[in-house]
Amino acid sequence: MTALAELHLHRLLVAVDGSNTSELALSAAVTAARRDHAAITLLAVTPDFIAESHTWITGSPDPGALQAEADEEARRLLCDTVDRIPDDIPVTKCVRHGKAGAEIVAQSREHDYDAILLGARGVGRVGALVGSVSSYVMHHAETAVFVAHAPRQPSD
Repeated sequence: MTALAELHLHRLLVAVDGSNTSELALSAAVTAARRDHAAITLLAVTPDFIAESHTWITGSPDPGALQAEADEEARRLLCDTVDRIPDDIPVTKCVRHGKAGAEIVAQSREHDYDAILLGARGVGRVGALVGSVSSYVMHHAETAVFVAHAPRQPSD
């Protein structure tokens, strides 16, 4: 019987949306980063309102204004998240536009990450990393994917 090798992670991509499950994925990333002296890239994905606006009906909200608002919220989320990560962990922030699953996979393909960490499901302040997103990432990513699923909170 062959002994299991220890997994070492040095470049982590963490998709964040402010949900409880993305927070759990972030906590796991911080734990791994501390242990392995890893760098973390935080990724927030916003809808691409400008690209999608060609399908909208006349009188719809201004796509540029919607995009600017979503991007500002994503930047705020990323900055707030960086502020909570220990100073000894290198962190990079990234905002992408489009469908969350496809953008997470695209980001992972454009850079040399050891793993992607994301929440199993949840709607955060910026957008949704729902079950279909984590499923998409697991089936399309070319690197290790770790999906965090928070335990149910007991009802009172």
